[in-house]
Amino acid sequence: MMKLLPVLLFLGVACLSHAQFYENYKLYELLVKDSDHVNELNFWHNEGTLDFWSHAAPNRSVTVMISPRVRRRFEQMLKEEDIEFKVMMENVQEMLDAEKAWRKEQERIRPTNGAIDFNHFWTLDEINSYLEKLSVAYPKLVTLVEIGRTTLNRPINAVTISTKGRINQKRPVVLIDAGLQAREWASHMAVMHLIHQLVVNSDANQELLKNTDWVVVPVANPDGYAYSHEMNRLWRKNRSAGKTICPGADLSHNFPFRWHYTSNSCTEGYSGSAPASESETRALMLLMAQYARSMKMYLTVHACGEYILYPYGYDNVQVPNAAVLHMLGEQAARAARNVRGTVYQVGSAGSLLTPQTGSADFVYGSFGAEFTYTLELPCGRAGSAFLLETDRLAQVSAEAFEMFKVFGKFAGSTTVGRPYDSTKGNKVKDTKAVTDEADASSSSADEDTKEDVSEK
Repeated sequence: MMKLLPVLLFLGVACLSHAQFYENYKLYELLVKDSDHVNELNFWHNEGTLDFWSHAAPNRSVTVMISPRVRRRFEQMLKEEDIEFKVMMENVQEMLDAEKAWRKEQERIRPTNGAIDFNHFWTLDEINSYLEKLSVAYPKLVTLVEIGRTTLNRPINAVTISTKGRINQKRPVVLIDAGLQAREWASHMAVMHLIHQLVVNSDANQELLKNTDWVVVPVANPDGYAYSHEMNRLWRKNRSAGKTICPGADLSHNFPFRWHYTSNSCTEGYSGSAPASESETRALMLLMAQYARSMKMYLTVHACGEYILYPYGYDNVQVPNAAVLHMLGEQAARAARNVRGTVYQVGSAGSLLTPQTGSADFVYGSFGAEFTYTLELPCGRAGSAFLLETDRLAQVSAEAFEMFKVFGKFAGSTTVGRPYDSTKGNKVKDTKAVTDEADASSSSADEDTKEDVSEK
């Protein structure tokens, strides 16, 4: 395998604190044939010279971004390793400029009458403002909780949603986080859409609330999310400075389960200086610990790749309840496919993707939550990956909501304090039976997502 040069050729992307520009950075679509191809690409990524825009896995295409400084060496490597490729975008900055211009135009024409819409990517302020409005408008259903503070002293907010008012841990809890990786904006919006459906449209979603409590963190990485809106659209990590050369760590890989040091602080996948070194990680860990007794379902929402992944991710190791996890994942995949035909691949993270630990591994391995999944929402068109087009946002949110319904209803059928027993009454049904039942009983996702909280 060809070994490459300069560990720090890509530092300009990671370390700049001012607005980042990607003039002449190129997007490539690569056809990954086997594990040798995956390993070679991971080597480039770990050295900071390649940025994955989708997941690398055998027999799948992957989108990557390359700096103009290493383009020739990169293409030479592709030829030597017999990796088929095509250039998807000659200048990434043009794509980012077009997206920014579109967002500004949408802001200009957006209604100012307080109506809520899910056809644009909300800023951190918009998200926090809406959570606060919901907690005020629906005090018997919603509680807004600050679970911690970031390095830059921003609040990390969670909402609890329960028909009992405050969660007493006598009913199954579904705990969800989104946006551990800042630039994956579709994940934040899918979870905000879920909150909206559970609260504003609670009458239509009583089945999700009658025996299930929800704990939701829509922005697990507030500093990174704000930075991706204001300075660098492609920023992935948080913004902690610490004693490292470059700021930030990849929060997804900072949890203290099978943690390992990854390369240097200037790479996108840097896992932090130590397990749970980041304030956002520790805040989530405390939240998970708080609800560990009743947490039957944990979902961490990402973008992109069209995957429903269950543990383990750190290696291709099968967990004891893999068969049930897989069957339930297939049910969720079928529910999403029924919206508009999107096909999700279901399997253990370690078998489908490059082995690496994450928050789902931590919750499963450390807290013993039986049902934990990583949801990778759909990518944008033509290799744009996590730069999802706003005209697809409603569809992606609707598909995610159908998956959330499957997981939420199942969690509600379990019993707090008792391990799930597939031989007893709340047995997971086969995929077709559940889907047929859902088709007969559930209505399609709400297409008119504009609601005024004040009307409720």
